[in-house]
Amino acid sequence: MSSKRQLVRHLWGGGWVSDVGMSINSGISQSGDFVFPYLVTAQNIFYEPDGAPHKIPGTTKLNSSVMETGAEVMGVFDYWKFGTGGSGTQKRIVHVSTKIKADAANGTFADIQTGMTDNAVPCYTLFQGSVIMSNTAGDAPQSYDGTTCAALGGTPPAFQFSTNHRNRVWAAGIDATPHTLHYSSANNAAQWNGTGTSGTLTIGSADGDRITGLVSVGNDLFVFKGPYYGSIWRVTGSSSTGADAFAVSPQPIVRGIGAVWHNTIFKFRNDIGFMWSDGSINCMSNVLNYSGYGEAALSRPIRSYLLANLNLAQLKKVSVAVIDERSFAWICVPLTAATFCNQILHMDYSRDHVWWAEIPAFNGCSAGRVIDTADSKPKVFLGGSDGYVRITDATDRSIDTAGAYTGKATTPFTNYGEPNKIKTAGPMSACIVPKGNYNVTLACTRDKQTQQTFTLAQVSTSTAWPFVDVFTENETAGEFKNIQYEVSQPTLSQDMEVHAITAQIEIGAEETAQLPASGA
Repeated sequence: MSSKRQLVRHLWGGGWVSDVGMSINSGISQSGDFVFPYLVTAQNIFYEPDGAPHKIPGTTKLNSSVMETGAEVMGVFDYWKFGTGGSGTQKRIVHVSTKIKADAANGTFADIQTGMTDNAVPCYTLFQGSVIMSNTAGDAPQSYDGTTCAALGGTPPAFQFSTNHRNRVWAAGIDATPHTLHYSSANNAAQWNGTGTSGTLTIGSADGDRITGLVSVGNDLFVFKGPYYGSIWRVTGSSSTGADAFAVSPQPIVRGIGAVWHNTIFKFRNDIGFMWSDGSINCMSNVLNYSGYGEAALSRPIRSYLLANLNLAQLKKVSVAVIDERSFAWICVPLTAATFCNQILHMDYSRDHVWWAEIPAFNGCSAGRVIDTADSKPKVFLGGSDGYVRITDATDRSIDTAGAYTGKATTPFTNYGEPNKIKTAGPMSACIVPKGNYNVTLACTRDKQTQQTFTLAQVSTSTAWPFVDVFTENETAGEFKNIQYEVSQPTLSQDMEVHAITAQIEIGAEETAQLPASGA
C-alpha cells in the first residue's frame, strides 16, 4: 500500500463457490480496487453484467385454484400451435398426480388425460404439430394436438423419453430392451417396429449400462448411456436405408461419463449440458476434450455442496429450464432425503466461466421455459410440490405477493495481502442502483467477532441518482486481521442491486500473536 490509510473499492469477480477456502490472501491494486474472485454465499440473487448481486424477481401463481389437492407438479411444457389465422394458440401442459392437464393460456387447467402413473417424470417432444408425451413409468405414450389427447397411434414401444430428429421420433428407455433405440417412420409418429421406414438401432449392447438420454444436434443424434459406467454415442445418417443409412459410431465418442437421465439434458449457448450420476453438471464441449475428468465439470465450483447434499437416488427427477435470452438456466434438484426436487440452482453462463447461485426461496419441483403472454417474454415457470404453477420474474420481490425472502451475497475473508498486520476498518458504503425507498444491509465480520450490520437507506429511484453510494456515516467497524463482507435484503417486496462495497482501511502495526477467541 502507498499509505497507511486507503479507500478500498471492493468489486465482484465471481459467483458462488463451495470448493475453496473461506479466505483469500490477495492485495489491493494500485488504483485502490480489490476484486473478490468468488462468493461463499449467493442466495436468491442473479448477477448483473459487472457481477453485481441483484435480488431475484418474485413469483406469482399461474393457477388460482390448487390442482389435485396439492399434488406435485412433475412437468411444465409450453405448447404452441399455429392455425390459419396468423397467430399461435398457446396451451400450458402439466403433469400432476395421475393426470395430464392443459390450460388455454388463462391459468385454468382442465384434464386432457387421466390414468397416468402418479409422480412419474414426463418427457415432451414436439412433432408434426402435436406434442408426444411419455414418462418414467413407461405408461403408453400420448399425443396431444391442442384439442384431443390420446394414445400415440400405431404400436409404439412403451418408451420413457423421445426426441425429434431428422423428421422422425427417436425413443428409448424401455426397461426390457435397455440398449435399443427406436425410430419412427419419416414424418409419421404412428409407425414403429419396422412398419413403413421405422426401425431400431442397438447402442453398445451388454456394456453394463442402458440408454438414458437423447439429444439432436444438427445432422447428428447423440445417445447417452448410464448410470454406472457412462458413455456417449453418435448416430449419423439421414435415412433408414441406402447410402446414407442411419449408423451408430463403432465406439462411443466419450467413455466414463453420460447423462443420468434424459430430462437432465439441456441446450445452452452453443453447447449441450447434462447431469451425470454423481450429480455433476457437465457440457459436451468439455467432455469431448476431457471425458469424465471431474475438474472440467461446469459444476466444479460447487462440487462439495452437490456431493454433500444431493439425493443421488432421485436424480431422474431433476428438471432444467433455460432462458437463453438472459444466459441462465435454473436446475431443480433433490437435496438430502427429499424424494422430489426441493432446491433450485442458478447457472449464469453469460461469461466464459459459469457463475453459480442457489435459489432456496422458491418451490420448484419441476421447471419449464414458457412464453408469458402478459408481456411476451420467456420465463421460467415452476411446477410446485403444492399443486401450483408459479410464474417467475415478477417485478415485486415476493412469493405470490405475500411471502418474503432474502437476497444475500457473502464474500470470503481477506487480509488484503497483509496477514501479519493489524488493520482498522473505518466508514463503509455500498454502491447501489436505488430501487425505491428501501433498505439494504451491509455487514462485516472481523476475525472471530460477531457480525456487525449496518442498515443503509437506498433513497429513491429518482433519475437524477441512478447510481449512488450510501454510507455508514462515521461508524468504525474496528480492528481485524481478516475481514468478510456481506450484502443482503430480507424485506417483503423490496429489492437490492449492489455494484461495489467501499471501506476505509488503515494498516497498523505488525502483530504475529494468535487471533483472540470470539468476543475477546
